Amino acid sequence: CGKRYNNFRQFLESNDSSQPFCFWFGSHDPHRSFKKGAGVEAGIAPPKIKIPKCFPDSTEVRNDIADYYSEVQRFDNEVGELIKLLEKKGLLENTIVVMTSDHGMPFPRCKGNLYDQGTRVPLAIRWGKKLTSQVKGGVESEMVNLIDLAPTILEVAGVEKPSSMLGDSLLSESRKKRDFTIFCKERH
Repeated sequence: CGKRYNNFRQFLESNDSSQPFCFWFGSHDPHRSFKKGAGVEAGIAPPKIKIPKCFPDSTEVRNDIADYYSEVQRFDNEVGELIKLLEKKGLLENTIVVMTSDHGMPFPRCKGNLYDQGTRVPLAIRWGKKLTSQVKGGVESEMVNLIDLAPTILEVAGVEKPSSMLGDSLLSESRKKRDFTIFCKERH
């Protein structure tokens, strides 16, 4: 595991593993500026990339998206290394790993904009075997909002959600199915 993860490794070594913990791993990937040609170097074929309809279909755009995808892959690999560290410490099966983004990809009409490409972000949650009795698992296509993460984690921890907290636990049977979510533009 590279030195990029030293702070996480140090945290795990100094933390009392019998106590709950929260660790936020943030990466610079995938942010601009990309290494030009990194996508092709990573084996990504620009001609096979599905171009968002709002972009011109050009070699330059395809290569730029390929370079972005190579950074997405690198971030995915980083998370994989962190998961290996959790596994090595015997903590993985009692740990919730949440992988998401704070905005869409760093392209025009995406990051910092309220179009679908700017507001739809990935969300993957690994619950761990000790927690799966509370989780149905699988792939969901319903609308969620990142404000649902805190209530979800509180529910798993057995802590009541404060009445002032927005969002609903993703695990709650009484959770309302959404027809829409609301986004607003802030500082960008």
